[in-house]
Amino acid sequence: MERRRLEYFLAVIEHGGFTTAAAALRISQPSLSYAIKTLERDLGAVLFHRLPRGVRLTDAGEAFAESARLIVREIETARAQVEAIAGLVAGRLDVVSLPGLVVDPLAPAIRNFHHRHPKVRIRIEQVDAPTDVRDAVRTGTAELGLTDELHPTDRDLTGELLTEQELVAALPPGSTAPPDGAMDLRTLLHTNLVTGPPGGAMRDFLAGEAAKIGHEFSPAIEVTGRGSTLYLALAGVAVIPLPRPLAELARLGGAVIVPLRPRQSRHVYLLRRGAFLSPAARTMCAVLRDQAACAFPGA
Repeated sequence: MERRRLEYFLAVIEHGGFTTAAAALRISQPSLSYAIKTLERDLGAVLFHRLPRGVRLTDAGEAFAESARLIVREIETARAQVEAIAGLVAGRLDVVSLPGLVVDPLAPAIRNFHHRHPKVRIRIEQVDAPTDVRDAVRTGTAELGLTDELHPTDRDLTGELLTEQELVAALPPGSTAPPDGAMDLRTLLHTNLVTGPPGGAMRDFLAGEAAKIGHEFSPAIEVTGRGSTLYLALAGVAVIPLPRPLAELARLGGAVIVPLRPRQSRHVYLLRRGAFLSPAARTMCAVLRDQAACAFPGA
């Protein structure tokens, strides 16, 4: 049943006849009559009594008129909603992220996106492991994910490198920085460290480096939840390896921040499914890419 024929049917009711309805619709009267007859054939009922002067609804026509108005109204409402979402004046965007990546690059991107499209609702889910990011994107719980790890078996997902973040050491407030301003990785491994549980990117990296020099890796404090390390850094609990954006927050609380030697970094990836993305998700991808390009103009 075509929407056009419903509109023609309602026009005949509104104008009280085929001639005036055809003029209002700017179509020929035979075309209008044919459309109404096709509609009646589809419904299996006569909708109008054809009178010498105008038309009158049959009982079937009376019953159908209300449904036709509701159908046309629902179509118009649905179209308006789709146009609003496509134009980013409505809709919703779901993003999943590792906690540290909410600070950067997600928070600045959300600010820029929300400034341009304030009526799009955004939901951010923080998870602790890259596997959780992959699962959320793969299952559709989130359209976009921010992670520091890609897996070669993720053939149903698309990952792109956004940027990299330097890894530094956050020393307790009042600590004395090394004379040359940097801490050797070997020295870091021999300090009282705070790390996450096995399986985390930072923990596994440090354990691997310790194994290379024959050092038994035994952190002083192990904490679940990546975001929790920031609070421990602010409290000055011990030496904590952190990405530079989180470390700068710890510096505001008095922590002493020093780079590592040799320089260490982690990659930041934008993860999405290969399927169609909503207009909001496509726009957020563009914002994140532009933001990364501005941060590294020579890349």
